[in-house]
Amino acid sequence: MPKILHIGDIHLDSPFSLFDVEKSQARRQELRGTFTSVMMYAKMKEADIVLICGDLFDSEFVTKETMNLIVSQFEDNPSCRFIITPGNHDPATPKSAYLKTKFPDNVYVFRSEEVQRFCFDEIGVDVYGFAYEQDIYDKNPFDTKLYPDENKINIFMAHADMLSASSRDCPITERDIERSGCDYVALGHIHAGREAVKAGNTYYAYCGCPEGRSFDECGMKGGIFINAEKKNGVFKANFEYPRFCKKRYEKTEVDVSGLSEHGQMCEQIKKAVQREGFGKDTLLRVRLTGLVSYDASFVPDKVQASELGVYYVEVQDATIPLVGYEELKNDISIKGALLRELLPKLQSDDERERKVASLALKYGLSALVGSDVADF
Repeated sequence: MPKILHIGDIHLDSPFSLFDVEKSQARRQELRGTFTSVMMYAKMKEADIVLICGDLFDSEFVTKETMNLIVSQFEDNPSCRFIITPGNHDPATPKSAYLKTKFPDNVYVFRSEEVQRFCFDEIGVDVYGFAYEQDIYDKNPFDTKLYPDENKINIFMAHADMLSASSRDCPITERDIERSGCDYVALGHIHAGREAVKAGNTYYAYCGCPEGRSFDECGMKGGIFINAEKKNGVFKANFEYPRFCKKRYEKTEVDVSGLSEHGQMCEQIKKAVQREGFGKDTLLRVRLTGLVSYDASFVPDKVQASELGVYYVEVQDATIPLVGYEELKNDISIKGALLRELLPKLQSDDERERKVASLALKYGLSALVGSDVADF
């Protein structure tokens, strides 16, 4: 019964440009730590095969520190077979680490755009796959006729896009998977992991990324562990979904209607943090919503992660200023003039125009009363 770990899209050596230099370096090191955790998990679970389905690296240029790390981790588990498909971020070009590095004997790298096969007769598994040789792969690998051995477990690795038929990153369909004749199609490229499902007799799944790198990759991240067996031509599998991420990105909305003080806003955000179970492992984006007084003293940039008990926080102000229109409309000051200028847009049938006018009024009135104006 082979044990298989399916991972991908680790993106080692990512720049993490969202942060300052110190935090960027810390996040890059944590990403290496995530890779190490994956390798420790594979060893602990006595995995026979680790499938790395593309974008192990963030680009084809890899730091010496990172390369030394992955080679040492592969060497440290000689009984496991590590199989790699280069993806669109780390294609197998002549200058890439995949062609320049001497890997241990237990590492198998697909280096051609043509579909190839690695055979592991000792555990009854065949693995098919291919490599990106540039940053696009605009053909369908399943157009290659496969001849799977019915007595073996047949796996197909693909760094591919099932979401867009016009994708330049190996567009495939569920029908392609079904007609492959394989037992399991291990997918990479889409960073949102999904549980394994079936297309005909073939299981398939996106493993997702083991560590989120931006607010486009929210939630817990990990991989897929498979206990597989095949008897009399019938494939059976048990799927587990371990978490590997050191940090997680999360987004939440906080309604601050009726509040006016900065401290009140912070308390409302704290309640949301506690309710959602966010902690020191969380990078959080908060979106403030609701109707608030035009002179509310919220300063989103001054909200501190340490006050909330999270690793990182950014706050976006999407509140709508609540003003006494009739009273202010007759005001002879600049505030009244500002409202009269914006009033037609505030009463527009166009939702976007109303929102822009509301934000303009909020900025303007805040500036006129001497409040800090947040950049959102």
